[in-house]
Amino acid sequence: MRNFTDDEIREMREDFIALLRRVKRQGTNIEGLINKLDETDFFTAPASTKFHNACYGGLVAHSLNVYNNLEMLVKMKGLEEAIPEESIIICGLLHDMSKLGYYERSVRNKKVYHSDGLKWDEMGRYDWVSEPGWTVIPNSKRFVYGSHEENSVFMVQCYIPLRIEESAAILNHHAGIGKDSIAQNCSYIFHKYPLANLLHVADMIATFTDEESDE
Repeated sequence: MRNFTDDEIREMREDFIALLRRVKRQGTNIEGLINKLDETDFFTAPASTKFHNACYGGLVAHSLNVYNNLEMLVKMKGLEEAIPEESIIICGLLHDMSKLGYYERSVRNKKVYHSDGLKWDEMGRYDWVSEPGWTVIPNSKRFVYGSHEENSVFMVQCYIPLRIEESAAILNHHAGIGKDSIAQNCSYIFHKYPLANLLHVADMIATFTDEESDE
């Protein structure tokens, strides 16, 4: 999977920050949030270990993809009055904030099949090849509060007072399908908070349609 270049990451960071600065809600500390993101690996981290955007700069690219998808879905369904721009920005850009300081570089072995391979199995001849990858940092060395979604809600609320529908959206953006995902009554939540439903859909489109996978 191709890493984003430093210039591409710089441009994505500028777009991300420009959007964040549109949030004018009372009680926000947007500049503090930006400083926090800059102090960590948020703008250079991957979005996952292998499932989508497992590359340098993948997290910020994924966050912008989800924001763009969420904005599109809100307009498509005519929900601009019910779901304000601030909510789209906050939930789209920061739903995965807990992935900062979450991954570290690793090396993994991969089977490469070719006719001159020194080993073989039912698939044919192959050699083991070491390639760089990503792994989750051990719990003892990173922030642990709850599930991936709960961690994001906690982190965001340190800088932005979330409305209940925003908190519900971030908390349920995996809809219980991830191994580190809370099991909530998503059908009821998605009926009550359209933002939560649309954030989940926006995230799934980004993950499985817009972005590459190492799988």
